Amino acid sequence: MMIKFIYKKNEDIKCWKRWNKFIKKNKTVWGIIPLNKKYISVEKITFHVEVENIFEKYSKVFKMKPPIIEGYVVTTPFSMINDDKSFSRIGKIYLSIHNISFKVIIHEIFHIYFEKYTKRNIPNYETAKEYFTVILNDIFSYNISTGYPKHEEVRKKIFKVWKKTHSIDECIKILIS
Repeated sequence: MMIKFIYKKNEDIKCWKRWNKFIKKNKTVWGIIPLNKKYISVEKITFHVEVENIFEKYSKVFKMKPPIIEGYVVTTPFSMINDDKSFSRIGKIYLSIHNISFKVIIHEIFHIYFEKYTKRNIPNYETAKEYFTVILNDIFSYNISTGYPKHEEVRKKIFKVWKKTHSIDECIKILIS
């Protein structure tokens, strides 16, 4: 199973609008002050990423079929998914040209599974989806996600419950209680 990543100018423009709105509201990305200027121009990029192993692992964690995912290369400073508007059955990864790596793709696919599983019906969803990437380090037995400094305390709690139960639902209870 493959995800095809392509550059589409209209998707890049949408991402920049979303990025600028996020930075205007928050001033930082969870404590990290990002570059906020377009430094790279892209005309055409297409590549494919094999994701079958990732989907197998996440489908076990979330007990669901793999979602439909589209991939786009964008020029924003950070990668993101399409979870800022109305809920969609199609997940979109906006992969930043500044940090194209397999780790980032694994991270963003996790966000899509998390969004589809929780239907964003979780306290502080935008931050919560970042907390939960801590379990990627166990799922892949590799340091996939170091997280943001401001999330460290909650990530430790989630990871402790995850190591004990391997249940995403038990981990979610940390945020609800």
